[in-house]
Amino acid sequence: MKRLRDAALWAVPLAFYVWMFWYGSRSWFHQDDFAWLGQGMHIATWRDFMEALFVPRAQGTIRPWSERLFFIAFYEWFGLDHRPYHVWVALTQVANLILLQSIMLRLTGSRLAAVAAPVIWLCNVGLATPLSWLSAYNQVLCAFFLLCSFRLLLAERWRWQWVVFLLGFGALEINVVYPALAAGYCLLFARQHLRRALWMFPASGVYTLIHFAVAAKPAEGPYAQHWGQSMVSTYLDYGATMLGGGLVRPGWNLPQESWRWVAAVLAAALVYLAVMAWRQGERLPAFGVLWFSAVIAPVLPLRDHIMDYYLAIPAIGLAMMLGWLLTRWRVAALVVIGVHILFSVPVSRMTTRWRFERGYTARALVEGMERANELHPGKLILLTGVNSDVFWSGFFDRPARLFGLTQVYLAPGSAEAIDRHEDLGDVSQYICSTVTAARALSDGKAVVYRFDGARLHNITRSFYRNLPPGSLKMRPEMVEVGQEAFERDLGEGWYAPDGGWRWMGKRAEVMLAAPSKAGQKLYVKGYCPERWLDQPIELTVWGAGWKLGSVSITRASASFEYTFDLPPELVGLPEMKVTLEVDRTNRPAEDPRELGLTFGQLGLR
Repeated sequence: MKRLRDAALWAVPLAFYVWMFWYGSRSWFHQDDFAWLGQGMHIATWRDFMEALFVPRAQGTIRPWSERLFFIAFYEWFGLDHRPYHVWVALTQVANLILLQSIMLRLTGSRLAAVAAPVIWLCNVGLATPLSWLSAYNQVLCAFFLLCSFRLLLAERWRWQWVVFLLGFGALEINVVYPALAAGYCLLFARQHLRRALWMFPASGVYTLIHFAVAAKPAEGPYAQHWGQSMVSTYLDYGATMLGGGLVRPGWNLPQESWRWVAAVLAAALVYLAVMAWRQGERLPAFGVLWFSAVIAPVLPLRDHIMDYYLAIPAIGLAMMLGWLLTRWRVAALVVIGVHILFSVPVSRMTTRWRFERGYTARALVEGMERANELHPGKLILLTGVNSDVFWSGFFDRPARLFGLTQVYLAPGSAEAIDRHEDLGDVSQYICSTVTAARALSDGKAVVYRFDGARLHNITRSFYRNLPPGSLKMRPEMVEVGQEAFERDLGEGWYAPDGGWRWMGKRAEVMLAAPSKAGQKLYVKGYCPERWLDQPIELTVWGAGWKLGSVSITRASASFEYTFDLPPELVGLPEMKVTLEVDRTNRPAEDPRELGLTFGQLGLR
């Protein structure tokens, strides 16, 4: 009976996990997932693979295990079947729950605390996104490395602790705080081991220096760092969200700020109980506060990028504290836990359901595009009915490229339905111009589909009939140089298209619509093989006879994107001839052509 009882107690957090994240564990890919899924498309050699794992990406982060290897390997094995991905996330989280149970049993000797702490952690809003959105797996994996390292510290397995700690840097930058957690524990409970913990700080210091050397340092925007008094308010905001859920579920008929009042009351109660425990010689509540504070510290400078999933790992500290309180002041602890769960669980469940529904919509769109491509191979596919949420969750990261579809755009007139997020990217490059759509439809090289949230419907004929008169005579604002649909806009100096790109010779011309308003710029996107750049190549650009500027293409800028100011005198012209010229060309041994640069896009922004 004792074994059955113990097994039942250990199974409680697992059963609660299944109930809490039933929807989240079945959500399909959305948002950043598509960017990570496409990494394998650029891997052809062992060197490519190593670069994919370790070259800094996404604000300069280096997360080879959680964002690189996870998506590369699983996409290679399972493609767009989301279920194996979620099984792996679930297995990692189950390991986390078992580790937390083991840690609490070791620290408190109480089975009640060992069961309660993982359940309380699962209730926190910080876990809702990481356990529902695959791109946030880094939070789950980093929690594993921190908990595993700490459990090894408790077992005095010093070498293995070092191994796990160092591996943790491949999951998430937050791993850098582990020496502070270890040192804090040793100060409170095991001072004889403090020196061992202090030796870990240099490793975190070296990693921090590397991270700041390669990380992006934007002066503005959501990732701009603000070192000052705002960090205190950010700390308090995270603490309030962790305790009160971050919002009031619709339908509760409570003031929108009531969750903050609840959080303030809970915080006051926890501070009082922690002080009482300290006076009685109990240090675990203080360690819980230390865990939260240390783990949340690295994101405090991100004043304008407060995200609930940043609480996934800090919330372990709250779970430890509340789990311990159940063993000392049970009634008070039950009241605090009950209020916390009352406000947090509905928000977490709502978040996981929202992620599930977002993934469902993204799946309908992506699979619809794949089917449209099968029905109309080689044709330009235009979409209507894509609202802002669908665009950012299921279109922005170009999921269609995963099945070889590059000619898919939103139909003309779609821009009004899309909210702008300039820090994420330019929406205009995803929208087909009226003239391009008219030409392709006239030539029978395009189809138009309307997305209703669940299916795509072919509306090609009705859309074509309603195009503005004179559309066929217009020039496009953006030319996809490597696409056949834009052949008529290319002047002299171009070779045949090559995989969505097109090589120029020494001089090439493109016809564009003239700017419609002052302030518009000319955008060019191109590439040159690095082996040809022992010496820079000078690119000079003219617009309607005006010299717009020159740039040097070097190895550092082999893949380049540039913008050039346009003279206000060009506004209102019917069209504009853009001329590109390089100061030298290259002739490969296997190719008789004189090659300058290859271009993908050229147009107005």
